[in-house]
Amino acid sequence: MADVRAVIWDMGGILYPTPFELLDELEASRGWPPGTLSRGPFSPGGDPDYAKCSTGELTESEYWKRYQQASAANGRPLDLKREIDWTGTERPEVMATIEVLGRRFRQATLSNDSSEWLGYGWWDSWPYAHLFEHVIDVVTLGVRKPHPLTYTTTAQRMGLHVAECLFVDDMAVNIEGAEAVGMPGFFFDHTRVAASCSDLVSYLSLG
Repeated sequence: MADVRAVIWDMGGILYPTPFELLDELEASRGWPPGTLSRGPFSPGGDPDYAKCSTGELTESEYWKRYQQASAANGRPLDLKREIDWTGTERPEVMATIEVLGRRFRQATLSNDSSEWLGYGWWDSWPYAHLFEHVIDVVTLGVRKPHPLTYTTTAQRMGLHVAECLFVDDMAVNIEGAEAVGMPGFFFDHTRVAASCSDLVSYLSLG
């Protein structure tokens, strides 16, 4: 990967856990038995609807709307975007990897849905912004991944060609969007966090 000069990170599911991984505490606070709520891709049989997010058949916003509607229909009303507190939930393995990569690569973030979970303007007070040259939420661009402009605009802001940036995401459709404009992609499996971090470091010839 000698041509790569920057790593561009998606956030949800990578820097931060998926909502599925934070449901134990929510269930306990409601007095619901453990496992009351579906764990999506972390369930033994997986989740066909969530798989559609990765292929682009569903947006994540559409998925979570369906998820909450199904839960309400079962007598378990939810408002996950208000009820989950993300403070201190950053993945330590990923943050350590960002620190390691920062010694050799420039870095940025490019997120589709962070404003839905963290609130509009979250980037102004995000405590990890100093680790990245640019922190980009697509609400400021007017288009969402996998739209080509999300990738080309990020590269342009860094003063780099798309081929000089590696895009890391946990949704295959977004990786495909990056590769379609000539930006190499790395699929991050959020069900195998430690392995994905190790694979990324190796992919960049640092391991």
